[in-house]
Amino acid sequence: MMNEPGKLTPIFTLAQKSGARFELRDGWQIAAAFAPSAIEQAAAQQHVALADCSANGKLIVEGTQVEKVIQALGELPELAIGQGAAASPHHIFRLRQDQFFISTPIGEEGAVQEQLHAAAAPLVSLITFTPITHGRAELWLVGPQAAELLSRLCGLDFHDQQFPNLSARQSSVAKTRQLILRRDLGQLPAYALIGGRSLAAYLWETIMVCGRDLPIQPIGFSTIEKLLNL
Repeated sequence: MMNEPGKLTPIFTLAQKSGARFELRDGWQIAAAFAPSAIEQAAAQQHVALADCSANGKLIVEGTQVEKVIQALGELPELAIGQGAAASPHHIFRLRQDQFFISTPIGEEGAVQEQLHAAAAPLVSLITFTPITHGRAELWLVGPQAAELLSRLCGLDFHDQQFPNLSARQSSVAKTRQLILRRDLGQLPAYALIGGRSLAAYLWETIMVCGRDLPIQPIGFSTIEKLLNL
């Protein structure tokens, strides 16, 4: 697959140096694995693991009537600011009263935008759609010690009562601005860190150093998919 052209995530070079195995997914060169599957799954289930999920679709939708548009993706509960919901296979988080963040599987953000654009067409007020897949990195911390590691890099309280599953906060992580989404994989705590592409390699390396004693293990996208299906 490495001889095929493809879009590169900001972690591509680091992953390549770490011996990652790559796969082509919807035009993206994806780090599918860093180690045998059993080792990666054990790390995520017992300690903490770090994955590059930057190819996931990412879309910001905003406007005064944005909530009506979002309902086109399925019947969703009323979301407070900082809360999210699953509208399988997508995840939706309310960042402000008039702004939502939508996460989609790889390559599906365009279809979601078209669906929402059709829902917005009859409305009088302006609805703005901003695709940010290419401009934002998306790193995932997964495992029972993920909150412990995040607490070393961020001042937020990551206890379950303060930051439950399907929560969203914008904060500093290792002195970089990040949108932090909690998206548990079954019973496993999982946090997505979404921030500027140019700082992603620095953040990846900082997380790896900071979590060395836990111990931390880089894992591939294939392991994330397996954990989703457990």
